[in-house]
Amino acid sequence: MNVVMLVGEVTDRPFRPGNGARTVVKIKTKGAGGTPDHFEFDAFGQPGDFGARLFVGDVIAITGRLEDRTYTEDGEQVTELRIVAQFIELVTRAGDRAGRHGSQGGGDHAEPAHHDAD
Repeated sequence: MNVVMLVGEVTDRPFRPGNGARTVVKIKTKGAGGTPDHFEFDAFGQPGDFGARLFVGDVIAITGRLEDRTYTEDGEQVTELRIVAQFIELVTRAGDRAGRHGSQGGGDHAEPAHHDAD
């Protein structure tokens, strides 16, 4: 079984390189000892469209798989391990954490949005 599940905060504006078929999203999670771990993942189809609409500071949950890729760069063979998102759920919008869910913990609670891969 090849399943990856992460919850983290979007650290850079998502972008669509090349022909726009995929969206690249960068997040940070809380690692061991409280130090942040940084991950970059790819999303295609509906999850990619959803990922392209994320903002820095949004907290998301992703479920996906690991995929290894091999390519040649400057005459050398490079192998990298990528995360491919199959499901993205919006946990908290960036503005909601600071504004609506202040010290009293009340405020609006929107249903989380999520998008599955086709």
